Amino acid sequence: MKMTKNENKKYHIIIDVIIISFGLLISSFGTALFYQAGMGSGAMATFSDGLHKLLNMSYGTANMTANIVFLILLFICDRKMINIGTVLCVFLIGSFVDIGTFLFALLPIASAPAWFRFMCMLLSCVMMGGGLGLYVAVDRGFGALEGLVKYVCKKGNLRFDKVKIIQDFLLISIGIVLRAEWGIGTVISAILIGPIMRVSIEYFQSMLHKNQNIFPARG
Repeated sequence: MKMTKNENKKYHIIIDVIIISFGLLISSFGTALFYQAGMGSGAMATFSDGLHKLLNMSYGTANMTANIVFLILLFICDRKMINIGTVLCVFLIGSFVDIGTFLFALLPIASAPAWFRFMCMLLSCVMMGGGLGLYVAVDRGFGALEGLVKYVCKKGNLRFDKVKIIQDFLLISIGIVLRAEWGIGTVISAILIGPIMRVSIEYFQSMLHKNQNIFPARG
């Protein structure tokens, strides 16, 4: 039986929420694994660490403050990029990272040889880039950082990976200037995550478009 327009809309919202949540879960578990590898922190974490030292506030407060500021900036630039995906980012990522941290802490990753931790760090970059690429591919709202990258890409007709790399290195540079802690993984993640996201966004967009029986065209 053919769905009504209203039923079709509700169906798509449910499917999109599931896909976005799964993408954020993969990305968040990648973040947790990255921290367990002990080779530095991600771009936003490095920036937040520098901010917390500059303003003499807790790391959590600094991270929340930075996210709020970037979200306000995204709202000013293009409020259409704020949607259900934005809300899911705000409420799910922290919990998913906590769950991932708990699970990975059960494994002897932190005490493993450097080569093994390096491989875990590379795997975490793939997880972060792939997970973020999946949720961005759904195109139903973005987190602050991804939204700003999409905005710059749209305005300047630029490639996603190049803008993402610039954004990450800018955040890292500011964090380092503010005396944030960083490591080899910080630099490698800034180089890898943007290109991984671009490839995964293109792949998942194509997959969602082709599987019309599960994801019929939005109308």
